[in-house]
Amino acid sequence: MKKTHQYRPLLYFILTFTITWFNGFILAVQSYKIEDKNIILLLLTYMGPCIAALVMMFIFSNKFFRANFIKRIYDLRLINQKYIPFTLFVLPITMVVSILISIVFGQPLEQLRFAENFKIFDGEVILSMIVLVLVPVLEELGWRGYGVDSLASKFNLFKTSMIFGVLWSIWHLPAFFIKNSYQSSLWVNHPLFAVNFFVGIILLAIIMNYLYYKNRQSISLIILFHILANYSSELFEANQISKCIFTFLLGMVTVVIITQNKNFFFHEKMIDV
Repeated sequence: MKKTHQYRPLLYFILTFTITWFNGFILAVQSYKIEDKNIILLLLTYMGPCIAALVMMFIFSNKFFRANFIKRIYDLRLINQKYIPFTLFVLPITMVVSILISIVFGQPLEQLRFAENFKIFDGEVILSMIVLVLVPVLEELGWRGYGVDSLASKFNLFKTSMIFGVLWSIWHLPAFFIKNSYQSSLWVNHPLFAVNFFVGIILLAIIMNYLYYKNRQSISLIILFHILANYSSELFEANQISKCIFTFLLGMVTVVIITQNKNFFFHEKMIDV
């Protein structure tokens, strides 16, 4: 992308975290006082990256940058078709393989059953479905619309992905304090499962950024991949042991991608400034 303005990653991420954590921790407190979660607070929590990106675009960029942002949402011609099978199948297949490996080592066969309900918020199916589908859209409009590119204007792809992965994982912190959330259950079951959650996000960040820049910064492709990431985790009755195996296998996929694309990750500049 040609330079249209000066990226301000520090300001962007400060604004993103402020919006998300302010609303997220209020939602966490309310979750212990009120049975029904405030949908407005929930949406504002997950809209942090998108709202911050829009602020940065309308205050610090010009109409050409905003037009390019819109194009990257709707223009499917940006997508390289050879990456579509990987986008669609790598995560579901990896999850099935993870479950099969866990079964070999004594975990329940019932994990291969389709999940009866989603576990984002225990006992709240509709709300869980909203999070699974809508949240990836809200997040990626911000993360790929501005956040990742702002880092890529300063660092190579590997450093960009590592920094973003850490920030993205920490960004989820309020969810660990919301009553009956999936993340809060991880701490209850075992701290290792919470650590696995954070590690998995960093690995996903690397893979998603790889796809993003290999497909001319297509936001729509990454939204699809993000949705599939959510559903791959929730589609089966996979337990946390299987999800730890999933993270290990995802790590192997990540290593293969990096080693086969060393120049792309360590030398090429994704954003020309």
